Amino acid sequence: MRKKKKPRWTAAQPLSPPSSADAADAGAGASHSSATAGEDRLTDLPDVLRLQILSLLPFKYAVRTGALSSRWRDLWKYRWPHPSSLDLSAAAGERPEDFLDRVDCFLQCRGRRRLDVLRIAFHPGRHVHEVCRWLEYASVCGVEDLHVDLSPTPPFPVPAGRRRPLRRDFFHFCESSNLFRLTVCGFRLSCPAAHFKRLSSLEVLCLHSISITDAALRRIIAACPQLRSLGLRYCRDLRRIAIPASGFRLASLTIVHCPKVSELTVSAPSLRSFRFSGAYLTNYCLDNSSRLEDVYMSSGILSSELPRSNWVKAIGRLSNVKVLTLCSLSLQYITVSGANAIEAFRNFRNLRELQLLMVMMTDSNLTDIYSFFTLCQCPKLERLFIELPTNMYDPFLEKYLEVVEEKPPEVAFENLKVIKMNNFKGHHNEMELVRFLLGRAGYLESLAIVGFEEFEMDEVNYYSGLQFLRDQLPYLTKASVNAKIVMTEHDDNQLRPTHSEIYIKV
Repeated sequence: MRKKKKPRWTAAQPLSPPSSADAADAGAGASHSSATAGEDRLTDLPDVLRLQILSLLPFKYAVRTGALSSRWRDLWKYRWPHPSSLDLSAAAGERPEDFLDRVDCFLQCRGRRRLDVLRIAFHPGRHVHEVCRWLEYASVCGVEDLHVDLSPTPPFPVPAGRRRPLRRDFFHFCESSNLFRLTVCGFRLSCPAAHFKRLSSLEVLCLHSISITDAALRRIIAACPQLRSLGLRYCRDLRRIAIPASGFRLASLTIVHCPKVSELTVSAPSLRSFRFSGAYLTNYCLDNSSRLEDVYMSSGILSSELPRSNWVKAIGRLSNVKVLTLCSLSLQYITVSGANAIEAFRNFRNLRELQLLMVMMTDSNLTDIYSFFTLCQCPKLERLFIELPTNMYDPFLEKYLEVVEEKPPEVAFENLKVIKMNNFKGHHNEMELVRFLLGRAGYLESLAIVGFEEFEMDEVNYYSGLQFLRDQLPYLTKASVNAKIVMTEHDDNQLRPTHSEIYIKV
């Protein structure tokens, strides 16, 4: 059943100001919680005073108060007397002229009152000027979280090279002193005009499906002295990404499927999170990679030979990494590096969580997994997540790669407590991996195995998956007698990896 389209504009809150009773209802059900947990004078304040406190906080801090208790949850939405979160999107089949008239009428009635969040999802065509007026309105109202999506609706996509650019003074409309998050999608972004001022408060910037040059990106980053998080997704015109030393506050960098990029240079001493998905670049240059704590490296490319890339050497000093995600191709690079890998790379002494994205599960892929655990010591590894391929074919049946089956390495997982495997089909190499992990994890508490849902259409194959594993359990050697094995047909997502957003399809 198809979901209904959003109306032409929706407000996250009702247009009329809420009464104190409404605000109290938002916290109903926890009126006596403070008494049991100890006196909480701040929560016991009248709603009017708590709303006054929230109105004095920046948006990001006001939202975080929802974690204090159920009486604070979503209370920030009522801190202004009029809707402070607006979502402007055209209804299905509505004429652009009618949508523009309705939005203008609504904004005029609302007046220039404080605005926390504004989301615009509208393909303007020749009505770019009207969108710029909305951005100017948002700036005047002190918007703090701005999302602008001008992508054409599907079935009428516009090639990236033919997207209409916004005016060069686009960022002039974003020069709100309160703006801390900016997300733009689906248009051509020109280099900022010469009189462009700094976005002094911007902390989070995400560019999605944006046509932008290398020079324009560098100038934008240099104009954001407080930038802490940068996301670049499907930006097809970028070729060389350079993060200058002025981005010294940058802590998180995400690059997803920017196909023309060949080089990446990052001079950000505060960088702690680096996530990359796409064809591996020829040249990576990351200063202070030893400080990274969160790394995601994936590529959905299947290739008979490894493309030329220096990523293993560039981010090899991962002695402080705590969360790591690697794909099949990444494991191949590490296996080929072998003894040539630098010593620091071979010791993940602080790694707590590892996720492996297996595009294939051939004998060679199983060998790569064994090689990783042989070369890379992970003494503190606690959680292991493995995404098995969705390919129904078992490559072991034909041995088309003619790889000699390798004996599992003699390694021990002394702190591994949780293992989860998705898309389990009972193939030979998947069973070998289960045997290896159960036999080496002496302190394992839980092994969760989720079957491949496509097997539900085929009772024979489905039996050969989870049921086959159930039949084999009595014969599997477990290093941990207390290990609990849970097999399920559907993933309830109660146990999720830190990198739960996967950018490739396994």
